[in-house]
Amino acid sequence: MGSRVAEDTSRQVIDVAVGILIGLRGYTRKDAFDELVRVVHQTGIGLGAVASGLVAVASGTASAEHAEAFNAWGELIRHGRRALAVS
Repeated sequence: MGSRVAEDTSRQVIDVAVGILIGLRGYTRKDAFDELVRVVHQTGIGLGAVASGLVAVASGTASAEHAEAFNAWGELIRHGRRALAVS
């Protein structure tokens, strides 16, 4: 049962991460997921961890363990926040 809950949670985090990329980049769902997969391949970190890192960076709760996600999307998130503040 525990792995089922972890799997559901991981899927939810992946869905949130995909939504973040859709919102920030204007991607389709497939393009957003493909970007997550590219970062997985570049970093060697699992999909759930990459997605969790993106969510943490976007929510402002990132820590040192999210460094790879910050490297991949920190600038994008910062520009997105700036654009929201201006509008």
